[in-house]
Amino acid sequence: MLRDTLMITTAMLLGWSLGYNNMATIFGPLVISDIVKYRTATIMGAIFIFIGAFLGGNSGISTMSSITHVTFDVSVSSALGTAIVVLIMTHYSLPTSITQGIVGALVGVGLIEGGINWWIVDKVAVSWLITPFGALAIAYGSYFVVSIFYNRLKSIRLRGTMVRLMSFGFSIYASYSLGANNLANITGPFVGDGLFGRNEALIIGGLAMAVGFLTASKKVIYTVGRDITTMEPFDSAISIFGEGTSLLIFSFLGIPISSAQASVGSTAGVGFVKGVKTVSLKTIFKIVTGWLMTPFITGAIAVIIYMIMKIWG
Repeated sequence: MLRDTLMITTAMLLGWSLGYNNMATIFGPLVISDIVKYRTATIMGAIFIFIGAFLGGNSGISTMSSITHVTFDVSVSSALGTAIVVLIMTHYSLPTSITQGIVGALVGVGLIEGGINWWIVDKVAVSWLITPFGALAIAYGSYFVVSIFYNRLKSIRLRGTMVRLMSFGFSIYASYSLGANNLANITGPFVGDGLFGRNEALIIGGLAMAVGFLTASKKVIYTVGRDITTMEPFDSAISIFGEGTSLLIFSFLGIPISSAQASVGSTAGVGFVKGVKTVSLKTIFKIVTGWLMTPFITGAIAVIIYMIMKIWG
């Protein structure tokens, strides 16, 4: 009973930290542009991230549970180490990568256990390189395509209606995509070796991320939504579409990716349409530095927790 409680609590903490940190990657630009109110955004996001996790989250579980041989000690130490780092990053207003965190933690503990599936690790690592540039390209191209129809509208009122409909639709789409893609990061490491069943993993992970959305950080919202580039309402909607599409594509491939990377790439893509000078390279550099540090920090913390558990166990 104590063992089950500890697993559920740790998974819930990690899922909550993901929702708490990454709600900004979905709704940051919309909240800053005053299209969606902060509280409305958290409620909408919580509903659809759970639906996405429950209906589409199964595909990536095998990827995360195959990085190393999952045991109770491995799963708990990896999840707890990642959650601690995510919360620290959130404190400093940095949208961080849960995927990099949990992979770094599993690899760190796996090195001690003596078994790592490097093919899986390499596959996920390649996705880290593709994600921001892919999201940038999707947002950049989508901006030009959608603007053709948008610019044909002569009425300011019709333009405003179109932007609001796009914003609500794309934010729901991106919330669903986030749940479907990132569920594996939360409970994937717990599936196997008699730990969580698949249905338990979907429900626990989905609920945890939804609670994280409901209590999301306004600090990170402003980092993503305001500091990277100046966002107009139309720009915000396109950036959300670019992120959501990137997440959904990789979800179909069964590869969990970083929503923070997809968001920053998509937001930068919209910024580049207006010109490189409109994008804050300083802010992007600050965020990328956080990404590079994340897997090493989570790996170190997870190993420390793992060793403590072995001593006490």
